[in-house]
Order: sequence, then C-alpha cells, then structure tokens
Amino acid sequence: MVDIREVIALAIKKADTSMFNENYSKQAAAVIQAVQKAGYEIVPVKAPDALVPYVHDNMPFGRLRPSELVTQLYTLMVTNARRFDK
Repeated sequence: MVDIREVIALAIKKADTSMFNENYSKQAAAVIQAVQKAGYEIVPVKAPDALVPYVHDNMPFGRLRPSELVTQLYTLMVTNARRFDK
C-alpha cells in the first residue's frame, strides 16, 4: 500500500512552482487529487446525516459473508461521503 505521507508530500512539491505568493488552494487541490489517484479518499470521521439513509437504501442484499458485507458497506460509505458532506 502507498504511504499517504509520501503521496501528499509529492503533490505539494509538484504544485509548489513559485518561491513567493504560494497558491495554497492549488496545493490543496493537488493533494486531494493525488490522494484520490492513490486510491484514498478524505472523508469526515462522523458520517453525514444524509449519508446514512442513502447507504441504507443502497445496501447490498442477498447472502453475503459478514466480511463481504462490511467491505461493500465501507466502500459505499467512503465513496459517497463527500457527496453528502455539506
């Protein structure tokens, strides 16, 4: 697995092209893009209120092993957390 600190450090280094008047918004956007490209997502610790009913309505059904159910629910929540974090 990729070390997230290395991903962030590289993104800041690539985005920081000037010595003065640094564009921190540009650096932040580069970090988020690099993190997502590396397969990570930045999400809040507490699930947004609107996310819970969304996940409930989109839960996988059928006979799943507990580990598979948790994996699918985790992915569903993480990939949609920012959509409802407003």
